[in-house]
Amino acid sequence: MRSLIVTALLAVASMAASPKWHQLDGYTFDQFIVDQGRRYESGSAEYKKRKAIFEENMKEIRTHNADNSWSYKKGVNQFTDVTKEEFRAYNRYEKAKNLPPPTEVHKAEPGATVPPTKDWRLATNPRVLTAIKNQGMCGNCWAHSATESMEAYFAMLTGQLPVLSTQQITSCTSFMNGCGGGDATAAWVYVNSTEGLTSEWAYPFVDIFAASMSKGATSPCKDISKEFKPFNWVNMLSEVGIEGYGTVSPSNNADAAKEALANKGPMSISVASLGWQFYESGIYQNNGNSTDDWQIDHAVQMVGYGTDEAAGKNYWIVRNSWSTLWGEEGFIRLDRPAKEPCNFFGSICGTAGCLNGLNYPKVFQQKTKHF
Repeated sequence: MRSLIVTALLAVASMAASPKWHQLDGYTFDQFIVDQGRRYESGSAEYKKRKAIFEENMKEIRTHNADNSWSYKKGVNQFTDVTKEEFRAYNRYEKAKNLPPPTEVHKAEPGATVPPTKDWRLATNPRVLTAIKNQGMCGNCWAHSATESMEAYFAMLTGQLPVLSTQQITSCTSFMNGCGGGDATAAWVYVNSTEGLTSEWAYPFVDIFAASMSKGATSPCKDISKEFKPFNWVNMLSEVGIEGYGTVSPSNNADAAKEALANKGPMSISVASLGWQFYESGIYQNNGNSTDDWQIDHAVQMVGYGTDEAAGKNYWIVRNSWSTLWGEEGFIRLDRPAKEPCNFFGSICGTAGCLNGLNYPKVFQQKTKHF
């Protein structure tokens, strides 16, 4: 596990652009080290270990890309020298227990009119999506998903698009495990119990460099307002409040998901991301492995749907929190077939399980604090 920590930390620091899937001929581990900013000592045990993992993963990537039956391509990214077991440990969604029920249920009306495409990335009046986030070495995907949806719904409510504090949610949602995992709905329950969620500039995300993905490595919760000296009216600490959260009904239903995305807004979802390790571009398909396809382990945000005419495929648009260097500048498109796939019991549906639960926050504008 320690080697994973070192690898992930260095991945966070890296800003190098990796070659695309069609530029991998002759691509070597030593070049990967340069591109990703790794600091393995040449010839060391760690170097040899990571080189072997890299070369095995590159075989998988090349084999996949040579098979034209797939509608997506795999490529090189921050996870190319990481084993599948290490990647599995990186994904930390944890469904919350004993939460209060949703305060609102959004039911898609039968025959409701929806546009053929919806992409919240393109919204400009108001703009509702902040920049792609990077959870780094902290397993707080759930806090990013919760914050992203709060930002979006606040923008739709007020026309203002704040960048909100994932660190406050990560550190202060005491009944979740911080960098060790959690649930977006639990984050909203926490915010509902406080005076609101503050801005990123006031309570910045420092656990991107957490020593491990655990509650023990998570920074302690603090009252950030005590960090500032009073300057009368000049400085203000704005916060976003939560009065509950909603869920889309019925779950595991593509028509309901489309209607909610079109007429309500972006949705926080949980997915099975074990097959996303090397995703680079295109429309991701389930790989036929029941574990990889249905083991819900990661929290993200669904921000739309559309059709790729060239590929002849429909897709869902999902925003991730692994930086813009992963996937399609931080996003992934998931296959949206005419008949959505489901697990054996029918309890989890959609590519990568993306339809198993769509939730959203009910936000309001808290009274501005002066400090």
